[in-house]
Amino acid sequence: MTEQTSGTRNRAKSNSTGGWKRSLAAIGPGIVVSGSVIGSGELINTPVQAAKFGFVLLWVVLLSCVIKYFLQIEIARHCLVHNRTTVQALNICPGPRFRGTSWTALIYMLGYFATMLTVIGIIGALGGLMHGIYPLANSVARSTQIWGSLMGAAAILVLWQGWYRHLEMLVMLLVGCFSISVFVGVFLIQGTPFRISAEELLSGLKFSLHVDRYQDQVGYAVISLLGALGVAANELFMYPYWILEKGYARELGDSASPGWTDRARHWIRTIWLDAGISTLLATVVTAAFFLLGAAVLYRQQIVPEGLEVVDQVSQVYTESFGAWSKWVFVIGAFCTLFSTLVVIAAASGRMWTDLFRSLGFIDVANENAIRRCHQVVQSAWIVGLVAAFLLIKEAPADLIIAGHFVLGAIMTPLLMFAICWMAVHTDARVRMGRATAVALAASVVVILACVIANLYEQVQKLSSESQNAASRPQATSNADADARSLAENAILVEELSLPIRGGPYNILPAESTFFARGPVVPPLTHSKGQPSCASATRE
Repeated sequence: MTEQTSGTRNRAKSNSTGGWKRSLAAIGPGIVVSGSVIGSGELINTPVQAAKFGFVLLWVVLLSCVIKYFLQIEIARHCLVHNRTTVQALNICPGPRFRGTSWTALIYMLGYFATMLTVIGIIGALGGLMHGIYPLANSVARSTQIWGSLMGAAAILVLWQGWYRHLEMLVMLLVGCFSISVFVGVFLIQGTPFRISAEELLSGLKFSLHVDRYQDQVGYAVISLLGALGVAANELFMYPYWILEKGYARELGDSASPGWTDRARHWIRTIWLDAGISTLLATVVTAAFFLLGAAVLYRQQIVPEGLEVVDQVSQVYTESFGAWSKWVFVIGAFCTLFSTLVVIAAASGRMWTDLFRSLGFIDVANENAIRRCHQVVQSAWIVGLVAAFLLIKEAPADLIIAGHFVLGAIMTPLLMFAICWMAVHTDARVRMGRATAVALAASVVVILACVIANLYEQVQKLSSESQNAASRPQATSNADADARSLAENAILVEELSLPIRGGPYNILPAESTFFARGPVVPPLTHSKGQPSCASATRE
């Protein structure tokens, strides 16, 4: 017992004196999360929105990247301190339960299906990218489907073999290289005709939503960017799993042991650093992609779409570095998109396994059953996504943006309130301070304001479109009635004019169109051999 107490104290001393160097050596979960965000948000959504709206939405991009930082900190703090998974943490929220599982967890996991539109789009983008490298069929659509299926099979193999322990370093390397290259591209493009002026840059920081084109789509774009950039709702949900697997919580020991508070504060500092680096990285890469998209694609009025969306986005590289850089972009895009698919599938396996444990379908103490459930769920998840990709014919970019809209409009607000509840129910010894509480509240207010304002705009737009659609049948009916009336008039006038047109009286000239414009005149009658023209004409 004395040795155990002594070991605990020594560990506490080591943890408390390790400082930022030890924290820096322990980062990684945030980088894995960044890998899943950059794949679909920065690489696809951001350039597409830049191509549509130009520099105007730069402030939305920057705000979306940083505004969820404190949400990420608080969900990680709670799960770390109490050694809880995300579903276990959600179970402390008030409200109804099913088999001991909170309604927030159940509703979120149901909504998770809708957000998978993003991953279906990623599979399509991967398939289109690989088709551009090596077509497997004469038809673009067929070749893309084959490649998409092969990418899904490759992801299953990586996960089933348990290669995740090598994934973190790989993702860190890929994200780092890709980030550096796109950041350099912003500087290199200044030496081309697509250089970015100070005026254009400042125009994106005016908090304006007035755009030159696609004004009716700007609200949809704002919510989609809010859901996609920085740490999206799904990444917030996933983050605690990577923290727990990294071993942060194991280092804390028993909460009643000496030095626990110091150890907890050390690992909370590590979370601040880990989340901060990933947020900074995501912000820099996202802003760079947006600026390149606005400079190159917007000016040429090129909006990436279709199965070859990644190939179209590659122009932001070729215009910066030259034609040779296309292959650099293609390789980086492939690695980023594929790693995104793997990370999301791995996290999905953990999320659903966590839910099944909470519902009592899996023995919590059986590690083999949990591991097997991870493998089965993530494999079945990928199979389902590939099947959906083969059935859904929408363009990859449209699917990705739609999935991000669901994340921004529904999933982020739901999880945001749950995180706020966790934050105020975290162990009081290491609970957030006043400054963090103010920052968290400000984040909630800003996110809600953006979502509500733009959802209101979308509702108004749909209402206007519905009213216009309702008025069209009446207008069409009136137009059809007028057309029938004109046709009947013309026929009747023709019948009336036939006996006398061209005759000795020539009352109705052959070229007259007068009667086609108004009601039909009464028929002509004859009296005593002379024509009687009872011409009660009316306009």
